[in-house]
Amino acid sequence: MPHTDIYSEQSVMGWGNRGWVEIVEIILEVCEKGALKTHIMYKCNLNSKQIAQYLQFLQAHRLIESFKDNPASKRPIFRTTQMGERYMSAYRQLENIFKKG
Repeated sequence: MPHTDIYSEQSVMGWGNRGWVEIVEIILEVCEKGALKTHIMYKCNLNSKQIAQYLQFLQAHRLIESFKDNPASKRPIFRTTQMGERYMSAYRQLENIFKKG
């Protein structure tokens, strides 16, 4: 009897829906060179409340940092940290494993 996989990539990955791990990777990628909250929000297709939660989570875990490019600016710029770059590297390694699988 041939071996058949009961779990397809679609069923495991949620039929194309993004999980939080993927969303975090997208945010970190957008923030590599620095990005405003609204830019991140649109690139990730998240609402204001969702992006605020993700940014707070990522800052708490030192995956991103925020700064103001000039003292008069009210809007912070978010940038991926070295820890965030490590996350992105690990994510891509896992992604490659599943693509080859």
